[in-house]
Amino acid sequence: MVAPNDTLKGERLVDLTFEPVTKVQLYKEIAERIIAKINNSELKPGDKLPPERELAVLLGVSRTAIREALRSMEMMGFIQSRVGGGTFVRRVTVENILQPLSGVLSGDERLIAELMEVRYLLEGEIARLAALRASTTDVERMELALEAQKTAIISGDIGLESDTLFHENLAVAAKNLALEKITLLCRDLLTASRKAALENMDDVGDTIAHHQAMIHAIKSGDANLAEASMHFHLNEAYKNVTKARD
Repeated sequence: MVAPNDTLKGERLVDLTFEPVTKVQLYKEIAERIIAKINNSELKPGDKLPPERELAVLLGVSRTAIREALRSMEMMGFIQSRVGGGTFVRRVTVENILQPLSGVLSGDERLIAELMEVRYLLEGEIARLAALRASTTDVERMELALEAQKTAIISGDIGLESDTLFHENLAVAAKNLALEKITLLCRDLLTASRKAALENMDDVGDTIAHHQAMIHAIKSGDANLAEASMHFHLNEAYKNVTKARD
């Protein structure tokens, strides 16, 4: 499916030349070579790639290897396929690259555990800034997310969706666009770590108390307490995530 901001205008079919590929993992080198042409602007957003058959001849490889390379490039956000229309170069953005990568990495158990250390640094600062900058509306959004999580837990669910919403609202409250973007771009990874932590809590209701403590600190404008509350929350989450791996 073509995203609205990826509308292709004035399709340009480019004549390309490649050196034959000789490595064992062919699809990786094929992808690297095509990506290099995108990076140096030999291939531009909207350009139509040659058909698989022609690329196979140009690179001296099988069509299967070409297909695998194109599939990996599409997952990375460099190209997009249009049914019956061919394969086109996408406008490369941070979102195009990080979102699919985040989805792939979210299945890595070791990475999920180690991500907790990154969250400790990232979300501790988010909580601290939120205590200094959050508006009344920001606090109300966090409280609504917390109420939704309570309802979900009472119904027997772990409340993952509302837990994620709480943390994303907290990132917005920090009033730092870079932190907010990082949080949203890494949504799949962060959600995977939250899911692992919630699923292994002895009492999933404990997370409600953690979030309430953060809201209290933020409403009080106490940056140090907000950061400490987040760190306590994430330390407990880390214990649950690593417990699942043991």
